[in-house]
Amino acid sequence: MQAARAFVRAVSAVNEWVGSAFSLLILPLIFLVVFEVVMRYGLQSPTIWGTETITFVFAAYILLGGGYTLLHGSHVNMDVVHGRLSRRSRGILDVLTAGIVFLYCGLLVSEGGKLALEALVSGRRSGTDWNPLLFPVLLTLPVGALLMLVQALAKLVRDLSIAVRGENLVDGH
Repeated sequence: MQAARAFVRAVSAVNEWVGSAFSLLILPLIFLVVFEVVMRYGLQSPTIWGTETITFVFAAYILLGGGYTLLHGSHVNMDVVHGRLSRRSRGILDVLTAGIVFLYCGLLVSEGGKLALEALVSGRRSGTDWNPLLFPVLLTLPVGALLMLVQALAKLVRDLSIAVRGENLVDGH
């Protein structure tokens, strides 16, 4: 039980840190959007890199925040059903549906990893006028999916504790 508790706490701490750190990407993202709008519409001189950079930063912001979002229970849920259940019933339902999350995240890690590796090996670029390498942004997909996958595993451990014992493994209530 102690090892499971340590695992859940460690995974949660990693996703808390990654989510908090990468949430700061919103600041340069806001700056980039404002800069590109001013350049494009105010000065009639859009950059060749602005839109693509904004897209890449936003992708990293979203993809690397998946584990953090799951940690805080902020993913989309069927609240009409889920919210009306008792804590133990929610735990049982979450245990029963965990396989879907594992399959989804596992596929994203596997296929995203293949895509990122292929882009690294081939030196694949975007094909635009700016033409940046795609590997860095493509790498955020398997990394973000892996963070979400291990958080889903930690959530499963918590949900099993709630379903079986009626209490949360980590905080005891």
